[in-house]
Amino acid sequence: MKKYKVGLIHATLNSVNPILEAFATNFPEIETLNFMDEGLLKALDKEGEITPALVERFASLLGKAVESEVDGILLSCSAYSPTITEMRKRFPQLPIENVDDAMIEQAVKLGSKIGVVATVATAGPTTEKAVLEKAEALGKEVEVLVEVNTEAFTALSKKDYESHDSYIASSVNKLLDNQVDVIILAQLSMARATTVLKNVEIPILTSPEISSNKIVSELESFYR
Repeated sequence: MKKYKVGLIHATLNSVNPILEAFATNFPEIETLNFMDEGLLKALDKEGEITPALVERFASLLGKAVESEVDGILLSCSAYSPTITEMRKRFPQLPIENVDDAMIEQAVKLGSKIGVVATVATAGPTTEKAVLEKAEALGKEVEVLVEVNTEAFTALSKKDYESHDSYIASSVNKLLDNQVDVIILAQLSMARATTVLKNVEIPILTSPEISSNKIVSELESFYR
């Protein structure tokens, strides 16, 4: 495999380690560069939607990645996943992938009643919409149940990892009570909680490994 360089676009520090660990474990030969604006997530929470100004601010991070001569870009923040069509229009010279797209596709293929757990308020409805759109594209009818637990994100930001994982486990249990077929943990930063969910008998999908596999696959196809 060619030694590719991947730009990782972050809106929170909490997403950095999970995706770097996935690349280090599965693709140690790939170089990763991180581009971050921590204010993006707070601004989105304040605005309640992705405004044109936030699109420009987000695009500036991709511009820096392109200037750094990356071969491909992975958008690590699921709350900003809806910008991908615009980002691909602006930067058509390289592959750009969302952190959650491949995970969502896998969830739709695995079940008809899909649970979503998010710890950022805007990520819940964003992921729900993405699941429904993916299901429509695949010609499948699904039901989506969403649990948003912002206390978990607050705990993570304070490095209270035990509480973070406990909050997520509580949300997962609520979805299990509703007999979902598969559960999506909507954000990269949530992947660490799988350590307390080992006894759950249905698939619980997280994005670090799935998304790193996806961007590498796209790189190999794009530069073939």
